[in-house]
Amino acid sequence: MENTVEQINPLKAYFRKPGIWIKLPSQGKFYKQPPADLNDMGEIPVYPLTAKDELVLKNADSLLNGSAITQVVNSCAPSISDPNNMPAVDLDSILIAVKRCTYGEKMNVNTKCTCDNAKEHEITIDLNAMIANIKLIEETAPIEFNNEVKVFVRPVTVKNILGLNWVQYEQVRSLQIAEQQQVDEKTKLNMLQQSYSALTNESVKVVASCIDTVLLPDGTAVSDAKMINEWVSDLSKTDYSLLEKAIMDTNTKGVNKEFTVHCPECNNNYTSTLDLNPTTFFA
Repeated sequence: MENTVEQINPLKAYFRKPGIWIKLPSQGKFYKQPPADLNDMGEIPVYPLTAKDELVLKNADSLLNGSAITQVVNSCAPSISDPNNMPAVDLDSILIAVKRCTYGEKMNVNTKCTCDNAKEHEITIDLNAMIANIKLIEETAPIEFNNEVKVFVRPVTVKNILGLNWVQYEQVRSLQIAEQQQVDEKTKLNMLQQSYSALTNESVKVVASCIDTVLLPDGTAVSDAKMINEWVSDLSKTDYSLLEKAIMDTNTKGVNKEFTVHCPECNNNYTSTLDLNPTTFFA
C-alpha cells in the first residue's frame, strides 16, 4: 500500500497578504463566535479582492440576495465566520478597508450641491482618513420605559439589512409591474396598502431581532425571540419609537460617511454622504 504524502504548494508563500488591519466598530462584541484573528486592539486583517470577488460584485442577483456580500467577507475578512449575523456597522468598515487595499487610498466620488446652478463635481476622498476615524460602539446602556421595563439592545445585523432591502425590492417591483399592466386605481391602492404593511412588519421584525433581553420590574429576564416579537408588535408608538431610535443610534458609529464639499457655483459648503451600497461602491 502506497503512502500518499500531501504536497505543499510552493506558491503558498505568494498568496494574498492582508492589505490592512482595521478596528471593528463593535470591537468583536455582539458575535456568537468572535472573529478569529481579533487582536488586543480590536482589529482584524482585511485582504484585497480577488478577480473572482470582483465578478461576484458585478452580479446583480448575487448582490440582491446577499450572497455576494457573504462571499466577499469570507474572502477578504476570513476572520469572520458568519457574515450574515455580523453587525452592519462592521460591514461598512470592512467594505471601506477592502476598497482601500484593493484600489488604493484615494477614491473619486461624484457629488452635487442643492443650489439652483449646481453642477456635478468629482472629488477625492481619503479612505485612510475614514478608517483612522472609525467610531467604536461603547457599552450600550439599557433603554428604560416609564413602567420600569428595561431593554438591552444590540446593533442591526447584515441579515436584518438584507431582509429589509429584499422586502423593499419586492414591493417596488410589484408596483412597477402594476404600472406596466395599467391596473385600475383601486387595485393600485390595495397594492400600496399591502406594500406598506409588508414594510412595517419587516421593520418590526428587525427591531425585535435587535433586542437581546427584556428585564421586567420583578427581575424576570425575557430572551425568547417569539415572545419579544409579540411584545414589540404591541408596543405604543411612543415606546416603539424610543426603542427604534436606540437601535438606530448604534448605526451612527463606525465609518463616518459624511464629508464636506465646497460648491464653486454658490460658494458655500455642503454635506454629502458616501454611498456604501455594494452595487455601486465597487463599480
